[in-house]
Formats: sequence, C-alpha cells, structure tokens
Amino acid sequence: MKLASLKSGGRDGTLVVVSRDLSRAVRVPEIAGTMQAALDDWSDTSTALRDVAERLEAGPVEGEFAFDTSAVSSPLPRAYHWVDGSAYVNHVELVRKARGAEMPDSFWHDPLIYQGGSDDFLGPQDDIPVPSEEFGIDMEAETAIITDDVPMSTSEDTAGEHIKLLMIVNDVSLRNLIPGELAKGFGFYQSKPSTAFSPVAVTPDELGDDYADGSVNLPLR
Repeated sequence: MKLASLKSGGRDGTLVVVSRDLSRAVRVPEIAGTMQAALDDWSDTSTALRDVAERLEAGPVEGEFAFDTSAVSSPLPRAYHWVDGSAYVNHVELVRKARGAEMPDSFWHDPLIYQGGSDDFLGPQDDIPVPSEEFGIDMEAETAIITDDVPMSTSEDTAGEHIKLLMIVNDVSLRNLIPGELAKGFGFYQSKPSTAFSPVAVTPDELGDDYADGSVNLPLR
C-alpha cells in the first residue's frame, strides 16, 4: 500500500491512496482526512485503506485522479517527533574527520541519534530554502520509518512490530555551521534545516523479500 498527502487541505494536507505504479490516486475522507489521523487509529484505518488500495489496483475507482508528485507534500507534512540515527559508522567517521573530530569507540555499538525539527517537512519537489551557500549545504539519502506508539523500553526483538510505513529522506545539513554549533554543547539546531521526503510512504510488504528484519535490502538511488 502506498499513501501520500496532497498539499491542499490545510497544514497537514489531504491523505490519498496511490496506485502501485504511482499513476493514480484517490482521496479517502470517509477513512481519514490526513496521514496523522490515519496513524492515530492505524489498527482500524489500515485495513480500510488497504481495501481501497486493492480496489485501485483492480481497476478504476470513483473519484480517482492522476497522481502528480509536484502536488504532494511530505507524506507527513509535520510530525510529533523526528529522530535521525546514523547506523553506518564508516560514514559517521568520515564526516567527523572532515570537521576535525575523533569518533568515540562507543559509536560502534551505541548508535548516534539526535532529535531534529519536525514542524515543517518538505515535499519531494519543493525547493530547499537556505539563506546562503556559504553555510555548506550537504544532502544525504536515507531511509525513514513511521511507527505507531512505541512504549518505553521496547525490546529489539519487538521494535520492528511498530514499523508501519517506510519513506526515503533527503537529509539536509549545513556543514559549515555544524562545528561551531556542536561546540556549544547543545547539539544541532540551525545547522539542520527542514528535511525533504519521498512523495509516498509505503507499507513494508510493498518491498517483498527486500525488506527483512527491519532493514531495507535495496540500493538507495
């Protein structure tokens, strides 16, 4: 199942179900008006949304329209929480070396994580506004997950059960601002502007055997 959010309909957009080939979509106000509303009641809405997705694959449905990626925002235009983790330690080591910082040995077993801004995510074709190129604009391709409510102290064995949707992320960094900001001891703020996301969020089963044990086993382009 593939879901997206149209820019129209308010700050949280309008939820649509998208065909597998990304050519057609349909609004589902009778199920949920926004992606956040669907997530808040996922145990019920996911079943109804999947039924719409299956009917959309089977043929024309009432109210369908041509899907246009320029008309969508991030699948979640804003969110209650956004956490970015660096799981590829070699990348972390290279980035830290570039700014003259050593990498602690703990990074090999204790992932680097920070809480980023989630008030204003960018759509797949939106401009990425930055005041000056002198800030050192850099982009990173990443995968992202959307979860349901994850209880405190959730175990590694059961954490994957909370993954409901997957996305691709264009994570933006302002490399020339990072050293000075981190030196203050409070972490990222100005050096990590708004993040851009893929046009759709997909359920893990869309990836078939290429999704296993909480990992996406595909090239990221």
